[in-house]
Amino acid sequence: METTHDELIAKPTESAKPFPLRAPVRLVQTAVTLSILADWLFYDKPLGVSLLLFVALVVGGLWWNGRHEAIPAAKRNLWLLLPLGFFASMAMLRTNSTLTTLNVLAVLCLLAYLAFFYAAGRVENLNLLGYALLPLRVFGGSLALSAPVIGPTVQEMKQSGNGRRRLLPLLRGLLLALPVLLVFTYLLSSADLIFADYVADLFSLDIFDRVAEWIWRGTIIVLLSVLLAGGLALALTRRAEDEEQSALERGLAQLPGHLAIGFIETTTILVLVNMLFAAFVSIQFTYLFGGAANVTEAGYTFADYARRGFFELLTVAILTMLLVLGLNWLARRENKGQIRLFNGLGSVLVGLVLVMLVSAWRRMALYEAAFGYTELRLIVYVCMAWLAVTLVWFWLTLWLRPDRFAIGALLAVMGFVATLNLINPDAFIARQNLDRYGRSGDLDVAYLASLSDDAVPQLVRGLNLAVGDAEKQLTPACADAWMMDYEEVDCYATPYEIIWEELNGRYQSLATDTTWQRWTSFNVARWQAWGALGFLAES
Repeated sequence: METTHDELIAKPTESAKPFPLRAPVRLVQTAVTLSILADWLFYDKPLGVSLLLFVALVVGGLWWNGRHEAIPAAKRNLWLLLPLGFFASMAMLRTNSTLTTLNVLAVLCLLAYLAFFYAAGRVENLNLLGYALLPLRVFGGSLALSAPVIGPTVQEMKQSGNGRRRLLPLLRGLLLALPVLLVFTYLLSSADLIFADYVADLFSLDIFDRVAEWIWRGTIIVLLSVLLAGGLALALTRRAEDEEQSALERGLAQLPGHLAIGFIETTTILVLVNMLFAAFVSIQFTYLFGGAANVTEAGYTFADYARRGFFELLTVAILTMLLVLGLNWLARRENKGQIRLFNGLGSVLVGLVLVMLVSAWRRMALYEAAFGYTELRLIVYVCMAWLAVTLVWFWLTLWLRPDRFAIGALLAVMGFVATLNLINPDAFIARQNLDRYGRSGDLDVAYLASLSDDAVPQLVRGLNLAVGDAEKQLTPACADAWMMDYEEVDCYATPYEIIWEELNGRYQSLATDTTWQRWTSFNVARWQAWGALGFLAES
């Protein structure tokens, strides 16, 4: 006797276990709805409040399905909602492209963390590699679980047959109504000229030209539905007894037993690196922190000596932290004395690196004072600050709780991106460079004009500051162009003219393409820019 699908669900065997959700159909319906909403919110629209709204819908859909499945959220992991909401909301406050990319990546990673730890586990239990790999694991797990979720849904639809019984009469009704509609439309168009114009406009739409776009959007909706269905299933089916570490992490955890470094070798490495860093730090106190006179006596100008090396020192700091982490992972320590010696040498190394970061900060400050702010220089500033926090956290966990370093490093990464959001890079850069322009008369106008809409209020201020400055500079178009023949094109203009052209171009662009005015694309910075540019319409 053949076993039916319902009997298989009612009497599972060891070879065919039921999917551990009572209503996978509801979950698939949620995924499809979210995918359609994602297409409506994001397709060919500027990012704005839509990201926060979509994140809220995803979290709400997850909670709704969990409630019906009697799967509560693990409250100890719900703190992930705070950074998730923060980074999603920044999409409607900032327009800087680098910052928007970081915010979107942060949202995607946090959604992956939330899916993995929604019903079970602890976020703080992972290591550094685990946090890095988890978004990829959730992506792969979502694809793997999509078939077990969608399969029962399709099977249930086939067995019920309700959709087919309703769809076929609807299609027959449409076919029968088509000739009737065509006849009545022709007669009504002949009776009323305005109605005829509406009909003509309707049939003049490039329907066939948009078929390819509709197919593409439909494909995206289907793929996103598959991914979301699997992701929701992963969040709701994962249990506390499931393995939190991936196979790669478990394999790497076995390496210290095979590739362990002896304590003497480890100590030798740390002592020699400490000696090298101590020599470098002593030079910093003598020359960089000691004043320009010592540098001049050594045969260098202070500007040549100090305004370089910050990227190299930042790299050294990052590599040093990776070195100590690697040695802490691979080093063989057989007693408490060896543990204390390793921790002591590591602590000295961390202290020396912190001094190097101060040196790098000092060098960057001198470089910025000479040439002004750029996005990269500001990012380096923030990166150095959070790297210092991470190093202090590493020093604390090295002595107290080594297993808690990874969660602190994850929070430091979040803090780095959050700090950039709070600073508002383009507005900050424009404000600082214009203040410097007021003091020194030096300004890279082409770079200033390249900043995003976040900087428009400051650009308007710069327009007022540049009145009367007759010194001509290279225009942004020529500065960005390759193989430009400067003799045939007028590539130079005053700061006032460059800023005016940039602001007028932005105003015309915002006035022509009004997609940013849709409520789904609401962005505070764009509306502030539009308001600040309003004076151009009157001039």
